[in-house]
Amino acid sequence: MISEEEYLQQYNINHYTTPLCSVDVVIFRLHNQQLQVLTCARKQHPHIGQLGLPGGFIDIDQDKDLDATAHRKLHEKTGMRAPYLEQVGTVGNPQRDPRGWSVTVIYYALLPGTDIQQQTEDVRWCNIIGDSVTEQLAFDHNHLISQALERLRNKIQYTSLPVYLLPEEFTLADIRDVFAAILKKAPPMRSIRNRFLHEDLLEDTGKKRYGSNRPAALYRLKKTAKAHFYNRLYHTTQQE
Repeated sequence: MISEEEYLQQYNINHYTTPLCSVDVVIFRLHNQQLQVLTCARKQHPHIGQLGLPGGFIDIDQDKDLDATAHRKLHEKTGMRAPYLEQVGTVGNPQRDPRGWSVTVIYYALLPGTDIQQQTEDVRWCNIIGDSVTEQLAFDHNHLISQALERLRNKIQYTSLPVYLLPEEFTLADIRDVFAAILKKAPPMRSIRNRFLHEDLLEDTGKKRYGSNRPAALYRLKKTAKAHFYNRLYHTTQQE
């Protein structure tokens, strides 16, 4: 196998004059009340063997648009289709990739809180600590995670996004736990009940979860439900 230096020398001899264009996907899940992001070991230079976000170059033969590239990369790494996927923004400069001027479009995806992908040597779910992960990722991927996380933290305060991080059946208390895991604070149960049960989002499964407290109703997202936007933030979850 050639070294990274040799690879870059060969690449620079044949490089294109246009920027490299790629899509990177920040895939979030909630596992044991801990927000995590999916990372993969890079299989080629540059930064071979180092963890980074799933992503890659746009395939002009099969990707009809940027969303298609993001869905393709997510499916390649998880085998699933994300119930929620959103474009965050674009980053481009000559420093982020040693091969030259590079532009990437950042997406984030929300996956349900189940064992979607077990950890292997090549795939690792990393805990979000503070504003990113503790591992030093390839390229500027720590910064990309921070951007996606900021969007998620802002958006869950006025949308129905918390339910997309939960398994198929969940309680209202589980929704509260999503807020607590991401924002380190949560609205009161009364507010969650008023917001999530007054819109055409959830349906009662007729089942109960039994524990030390009174039985809790189990809900699921309606098949026809779409991400809902509310006209105000929860006061108790606003960032200080």
